[in-house]
Amino acid sequence: MVDYLGHRPNRYTILLTRGAAFVQRFEVVGGPLPEGTTSWLDIYDTDDELLTTWHPTTTGPSAVEYLIDPAHTADIGYRTRAAYNLYLNYPGSRLPYCWFRGPVVRDD
Repeated sequence: MVDYLGHRPNRYTILLTRGAAFVQRFEVVGGPLPEGTTSWLDIYDTDDELLTTWHPTTTGPSAVEYLIDPAHTADIGYRTRAAYNLYLNYPGSRLPYCWFRGPVVRDD
């Protein structure tokens, strides 16, 4: 048995397709997000260098929605071994909370 201290983010893979937008709705479980909550999605390459940051289309009490134009997903090449962290930041806090993380792969 392994015990962990700290929060363990949800782990999922982001799948991108050439010429297609990234469309995703992240549902909130266990209560609404406080008004003023912000979110962003950072994408890193294999050297842990930040490739791009995506901001949500909507951040509401029950979901965070992303609609990223294909022109902004093109920065992540077919052979790029990218990873992402999706953060939430609650109002009054300067400490981001990593909600989701995982690899980014292209299915071109």
